[in-house]
Amino acid sequence: MIRMNIHSVLEGMIIAEPIICPSTGKTLLNSGSKLTTSIIESLKSRKVYQVSITDQYTLFVDPVDSMTKELGRLLQDKLVKMAPDVPEANVLDKMVGISKTGRKVAKKIIKNRSIVQYCVLMKIIDDTFLFNHAVNSCVLSLLIAGSIGMTEDSIEQVGIGALLHDIGLCEMPLVLNVKRRNSQQESLWREHPTYGYYFAKEIGLSEEVAEIILNHHENWDGTGYPNNLCNQDIPIGSRIVTVCESYDRLICQEGYSHTEAMEYITDNRHSYFDGNIVQVFINSLAIYPLGSMVRLSTGEVGVVVNVRRNQGDRPIVRVYYNRVNRPLTKPYDVDLSAKRNVSIDKIL
Repeated sequence: MIRMNIHSVLEGMIIAEPIICPSTGKTLLNSGSKLTTSIIESLKSRKVYQVSITDQYTLFVDPVDSMTKELGRLLQDKLVKMAPDVPEANVLDKMVGISKTGRKVAKKIIKNRSIVQYCVLMKIIDDTFLFNHAVNSCVLSLLIAGSIGMTEDSIEQVGIGALLHDIGLCEMPLVLNVKRRNSQQESLWREHPTYGYYFAKEIGLSEEVAEIILNHHENWDGTGYPNNLCNQDIPIGSRIVTVCESYDRLICQEGYSHTEAMEYITDNRHSYFDGNIVQVFINSLAIYPLGSMVRLSTGEVGVVVNVRRNQGDRPIVRVYYNRVNRPLTKPYDVDLSAKRNVSIDKIL
């Protein structure tokens, strides 16, 4: 047992002696209790300056607790990056409020340990794509659901469905590589929405979330799977997730540039995707966030300086380096909406 200053203790340490409130004399924590970030902050607010812990060098933190913190940080950071609190950094002023709602909803989502446990599993199975794809799809879906005017409760359901849309793949990790799947693996791949539906029901998620997971590979024209639904028969949450997860998958798994992915989504509106959702996606999101350093198709490198003047994937870029990476003595602006033969190759 060791006495430690409250400012030195860490989440996961175990209390060795009961902690008594200095002002009321009541027991705040019994011995054997595990400290969490919220508990530590509460003790500080109650002017508890020292606590006894069992072992200074051992933390008792399970993977779900660690993932809760990591997932919370990732969702908040990515939402702020995609839709900052500065109106001028967004395509539309309203995205500031939508982003704040998304961040509020994200905090609610990570309070469900069953959801977080599946995120742990996704990260264990495939940290390079499956987990990151889930997070990115969730962020995009939260923003699009907010942009079409959904209620906060509905936004939460869409966010959960997006985060867990591929949980069925946790039963079949060998089919994750889209470029190397054979026909038998492809057939198995098409079962993952159904697997995901039943997993969602098993952990007590709503029918709305389960349906989003089940139908995220249904196409607007009825050519999708597992049930060949089309048009309005596909739940709107699934239609949102389909656009968002397809966009991210094209970039992160299939090697498309952001511009190429946006062109694919746009070209396939009314066939694979709900055209109205695609239009909201284009109109609402700064695909290349303000301040992003990017490499152009010319080889030049610059910074995105204006996302408001043009929609979608053609912002204004201030070029600072030439095609051989030498700094320019006089940077200049390239309006990608006017220069259609130039595009952004990648975000650096």
